[in-house]
Amino acid sequence: MKNMIVFLMMLAASSVSAKNYDTGYEPDGLDELKKMKKSVFNTVLVRPEVDFSRYERIQPQTVALVIRDPSSVNQFSTGRLISKRENENVIPEYHEVVEFQKIFGNVIAENIAEELDLEIVDTAGPGTLILKPVVTDVEIDSSSKNTTEDGRELPQLDEGVIVFDLMDGETGEILARFAENRRNRPPKAKRKSDGVWPNLAYWAEMVAADLCAEFNRLKGGRPAA
Repeated sequence: MKNMIVFLMMLAASSVSAKNYDTGYEPDGLDELKKMKKSVFNTVLVRPEVDFSRYERIQPQTVALVIRDPSSVNQFSTGRLISKRENENVIPEYHEVVEFQKIFGNVIAENIAEELDLEIVDTAGPGTLILKPVVTDVEIDSSSKNTTEDGRELPQLDEGVIVFDLMDGETGEILARFAENRRNRPPKAKRKSDGVWPNLAYWAEMVAADLCAEFNRLKGGRPAA
């Protein structure tokens, strides 16, 4: 995977449609996708008549974080704040974003290797799917139980909208989009309070499992749960 940092600040709170999430980009062919029913994710958009069984490889890209700028959202706004704490906004530092991407990327790759009949590759081309994950509308809290040596509280993901875009590796056109807002609420037995991004791996496991289930359902393999 390319270890590229994509860290965007959204300057204003705005409503988004099923197709137009705040992903920071608009893929070619997005308007041609049609909404599917009875899906794993709340939003599943697919290009009509696409045959996913013809793809043998997949190139997962580095996850992008789209975080709203807290200075543009007041306490009475309906938009999401970065932190739930009153008068405090938590914005991750550069190395923390890198760690988020590393944890998330590893979990996605492991699930793809175990659940999908696709070879993971580093470059796109014919017969290859590009997987572009984005976590948008991110809400981040800080962990008072876990601080740095200088007393800074470490961030933890509270919730965010996960968006998975699947694109053709030759044309670059989007073939499908899976999206849904997901809260990070692990059971007590699996909760952690140490390290950077405690409980992120649990959240990533949940969305990765659903990604694989939805893809297999569309491909015509194992049915989605």
